[in-house]
Amino acid sequence: MNEMNKMDALFVGAGPASLAGAIRLKQLLNGKNSNASVVVIEKAAKLGQHNLSGALFEADVLDELLPGWKERKEVFVTKMLANSVEKDEMIFLFGQDKAARLPESLVPSYMHHRGNLIISASELVNWLGGIARQLGVEIYTGFAAQNIVTGNGAVRGVKLGDKGLDKEGNKMSNYLPGDVLEAGVTVFGEGSLGLRAGEVIKEFGLDKGRNPPAYAIGVKEIIRLPEKNNFGPNRVIHTFGFPNSKLTPDVYGGGTLYSMGPNLVAVAIILGLDWRYSDLNPQLELQIFKSHRLIKELLQGGEVIAYGAKTLPEGGYYSMPEVVANGAMLIGDSAGLTNPSKLKGLHYAMKSGMLAAETIARAIEGQDFSRETLRTYQEELAKSFIGQDLRAARNYRQVFAAAGRAGIYLGAPLSLVQQWLPGKVGLKPDYEGMRKVRLNRKSTGMLDRLTEVSLSGTSHREDEPSHITFADPQECARCGEKFGCHPCEYFCPAEVYDFQDDKLVLSPSNCVHCQTCRVKCPLQVIRWNIPEGGDGPRYKMM
Repeated sequence: MNEMNKMDALFVGAGPASLAGAIRLKQLLNGKNSNASVVVIEKAAKLGQHNLSGALFEADVLDELLPGWKERKEVFVTKMLANSVEKDEMIFLFGQDKAARLPESLVPSYMHHRGNLIISASELVNWLGGIARQLGVEIYTGFAAQNIVTGNGAVRGVKLGDKGLDKEGNKMSNYLPGDVLEAGVTVFGEGSLGLRAGEVIKEFGLDKGRNPPAYAIGVKEIIRLPEKNNFGPNRVIHTFGFPNSKLTPDVYGGGTLYSMGPNLVAVAIILGLDWRYSDLNPQLELQIFKSHRLIKELLQGGEVIAYGAKTLPEGGYYSMPEVVANGAMLIGDSAGLTNPSKLKGLHYAMKSGMLAAETIARAIEGQDFSRETLRTYQEELAKSFIGQDLRAARNYRQVFAAAGRAGIYLGAPLSLVQQWLPGKVGLKPDYEGMRKVRLNRKSTGMLDRLTEVSLSGTSHREDEPSHITFADPQECARCGEKFGCHPCEYFCPAEVYDFQDDKLVLSPSNCVHCQTCRVKCPLQVIRWNIPEGGDGPRYKMM
């Protein structure tokens, strides 16, 4: 970074939103022969290692960002174009061995995916990063933003985390203090549950009058199938019902199977984090999902080669905060830009970054980064297809929550008319849903969480300070009494929390950075912070 650690525009987080924004901004600046600096920082050791998504991609946004991209002779482009959805199915699973395919005429139009591209978010980020660097964007990996820096009622930049501290926080011989990065405008594209974006929202009251955010957790495996297999290429399946249809119809969510090539399949289960079951284990639910007769036949002979988990914002239109403050902007999942009805957010993330870039270019030209100037981005966002799509689905997630124990059986028909409901349907924070009710699921004999964590490539320095702490450790005992078990022992998809003789054994080195614990801890005592830069999962094709 430059000696003074000052830049014109700083993007925090190198996801699709930030990289699309940085590319668009550099295109505009280069077109005006401006040498204004554009910097992206990323907490992962390498680009793409912390990126996980479905991902069904509506690629029209690339036509705007990179005209002629389809003619690029690059491996990622060739792979992406070859993996267009040709077979698109919606299947209801009921019982352990029954399934019914819904006729296409009965599937809502927003759940039609034919022509979309099935991609790896990790690979997309790597590709976009290369293009950004060619344009002159500076990208620095392994740098974790630990705090926002404010002054005179504006965001001035971020403070990076220190490196080289031992478990007690003492400086070791390799200690490096975290720099302060100052910027005219700081753009927060950290993804779902972005900590620094959350600081900005709280500091400037950007969520005033909004619904609380709602989240889901996605737990995903990449499975390598035999050369001759039952799934095939260019195929997408969405399921609902089993394992939730009989015992747990009130757990919002479903399963997905996406072909990632001739013999690779991405298998995932997505569950709304407002569930009431104190012992629900998302990773085990994925294994139970795979035990259904139909899914088992489709994946016959397969081997799990990668694993990951992440949260995604599902609150939609009424949970979105304002997206600008003096010196700051929110983009992508950090702004809640996911459409719960379509299960998509990737093209929204990229478009939001591009819209932010167009406003930033004008702000740099006038050297005015006030909220009034940056507000153009919020206005353009509302007018774009992003704002239109999210408004059309404005009560989608809420009606499923309002359906209560009836779950999908009432929520599904309500979702078809939710846009005509008068006003805003309210939401409660996800953690308030927990009750002293247990599923008592049995092991399937398939993969356990620790084996899966090893497939995520997760790595943390063992002697660094724990990035997971507790506001009041004594509350953990009360939690066990209140719910009949310790819910964090179950809801964490990486087995970070384990209780032995009612005493917590914490394993922060297992953490895959999904931050489910922040959302789902029923007493809200778990404190999750970003560990030392470079730590965490090392996704390659997620």
